[in-house]
Amino acid sequence: MSLIPPVAKKIPYTHVYHNQFQLHDDYHWLKDQNETKSPAIIDYLNAENAFTRQMHLEKNELLIEKIYQETLTKIKEDDDSVPYYREPYFYYTRTEKGKQYPIRCRRHLTMENPEEVLLDLNLMPEEYISLDEFQVSPNHQFAAYSLDLDGSENYQIFFKDLKTDKILESETIPKTGGMITWFNDNQTILYNTLDKIHRSDKIWKHKIGKKEDELVFEEKDEKFLVWAQKTQSSKYISIVATSSLTREYHLLDASDPQSQPKLFLGRVTGHKYDVEHQGSKFIITTDGAGKYLNNRLCVCPEDQTAEEHWTELIPYDPMTQILDVVPFESHIMLYECTSQAYKQIRILETKDGVLGDTFSIKFSEAIYCIKPSSGVEMDYHRPLVRYKYDSLTTPQQTWEFDLETKEKKLLKSTDLPNGFDRTLYVTERIHAPMQDDNVNGIPKTIPISIVYRKDMFKKDGSNPLMLYGYGSYGISIDPSWSPQRFSLLDRGIVYCIAHIRGGGDCGRGWYEYGKFQHKKNTFLDFISCADELVKQGYTNPKIMAIEGRSAGGLLIAAVLNMRPDLCHAAIAGVPFVDVINTMMDSSIPLTVNEYEEWGNPNELDYFKYILSYSPYENLHTGKLPHILVKAGLNDPRVQYWEPAKWVAKIRDQQLQLKEQDRSTVLFDCKMGSGHFGSSGRYAYYKEIAADYAFVITQLQQAKEDFVDKLNQVKL
Repeated sequence: MSLIPPVAKKIPYTHVYHNQFQLHDDYHWLKDQNETKSPAIIDYLNAENAFTRQMHLEKNELLIEKIYQETLTKIKEDDDSVPYYREPYFYYTRTEKGKQYPIRCRRHLTMENPEEVLLDLNLMPEEYISLDEFQVSPNHQFAAYSLDLDGSENYQIFFKDLKTDKILESETIPKTGGMITWFNDNQTILYNTLDKIHRSDKIWKHKIGKKEDELVFEEKDEKFLVWAQKTQSSKYISIVATSSLTREYHLLDASDPQSQPKLFLGRVTGHKYDVEHQGSKFIITTDGAGKYLNNRLCVCPEDQTAEEHWTELIPYDPMTQILDVVPFESHIMLYECTSQAYKQIRILETKDGVLGDTFSIKFSEAIYCIKPSSGVEMDYHRPLVRYKYDSLTTPQQTWEFDLETKEKKLLKSTDLPNGFDRTLYVTERIHAPMQDDNVNGIPKTIPISIVYRKDMFKKDGSNPLMLYGYGSYGISIDPSWSPQRFSLLDRGIVYCIAHIRGGGDCGRGWYEYGKFQHKKNTFLDFISCADELVKQGYTNPKIMAIEGRSAGGLLIAAVLNMRPDLCHAAIAGVPFVDVINTMMDSSIPLTVNEYEEWGNPNELDYFKYILSYSPYENLHTGKLPHILVKAGLNDPRVQYWEPAKWVAKIRDQQLQLKEQDRSTVLFDCKMGSGHFGSSGRYAYYKEIAADYAFVITQLQQAKEDFVDKLNQVKL
């Protein structure tokens, strides 16, 4: 007997916008911005969670556990990171079997000396623990670290004396944004705090032993966020004020906690630039207020930072975006993205702004993922680049490249406990056509990364397939290793990533053509990718699943409205679906600074455009695919009520359909976490196992029905 899903009550409410648009919202009552939610809302969310437990989590308990155990065979539970050296200590993290969180450690002078445990989150009782930053003072005596204990992304900063192994209780700083940057005096940090709309708006100075903290910088424009970071040379601390379109730097002397921020270059709307330091020069990447979308690399003298003193270091390449710059004493590492959706590392031989030889690091696989290691793992004074490498079929490796000898060395390869035969799997890259190819400066086709198990693949349209997409904020979805994904591949499910516009997969122009009043390109690209996969025989819509999270959840919801026949099942994780009502309410966290991503709906043209795709207002009234919706009660990025209202409205519309046309709609709202779900690694693996169990059960049943219908046609 099928269970009856929860039905949310209706309380009539009408939003009136621009004195002419009346949007009826019977589920507005689910929105509660108070820290403690109303009992009626909690009761409704608990009812939805109970329904999901009965219909999915309990029903598929054995499959979930099996997928979870399969995942554990694709990770190394007892593992150590590659140590990095900061004289006189080697720092590293390690994991232990059965423990949720990495343990941060160090050893003095050599790795043969006794281990010092600096931080072990596994000893804490909280169910949710998210570590944002862990920073050791330059003299190695103190550690400062920031923890979020409920998913709200409000962080407490703790200080620990590493000599005595004691927490300095009186130094704890509550409710911060999590950022930590040490001055070179070993006593003072900079940290950020959040305003009422959860925007990082202030930078403060805290000195150990001093009672009162000092305000260093305040950003009053609600479109801007601020943070602080040390240059790779450790000579300066940068205070960065940034919006989606504009960026401004202020510099402090890292060795003088009393120094005041000095403006590098005043903000100009539409101009984004970044600053690093080498020798007697600053290194600048600039988009030239749109003239150099993929960033031009320049240098200027330390004492002359006005734009007329910037000189180009290398010729601007409109087809390659500079993502990051890491300077060394006589080299610069560039982390770049090509227009063909590949990342690369390029090395410039340079000292004090004089360019020498340039070369790139080569990689063996055609489809791969590379990321430079964090800045703390690379020493400005040592010519060694460290980076992480993996692919859809290669577990993560850590490599080191010698800038002087141009030789690379494998420092660590992840050895899986039961071995791994990557020859069982095939990776491919195909391209889908754009529905609108009237574009300039970007490719005219959409890349799709594909992986499947070759002995289970036919390319006749009979393979189930899962298609993942994101497509916002210029963020790339790289073809990286995932231990969970093999539970799909080993059941004959093809896995694909749609590198759609709005993301940064093919450079800055790729992003620009998927934002503001080009946002629908993101949805159309995803649909084109799905259609192309069907056309080329990878799958059939009746046995396809799609997935996206956050802004990718908006993608999934919009696509379901536009093409409900595109797939059989969908996962929408923390989906941004109540777009117009959220964007019209500036009191909701992080809304105002989103104007430069989606447009300001207080302007009529943007309002009409956003309203035309906002999933909550454009809900498809007919049959929908089966949907799993994820949320977190404490999520400050996509508030819980957006998916809750969307699910409630879907349920109401489903009741208008014949029973055979109603879909399975499940809503899983985590009551003790936020935007990123479970914080511990095992809890996260279990959560993804449950998501994949939903996909597998839906696609397996769909394939059986699909094959039966094919056989009937043949008969």
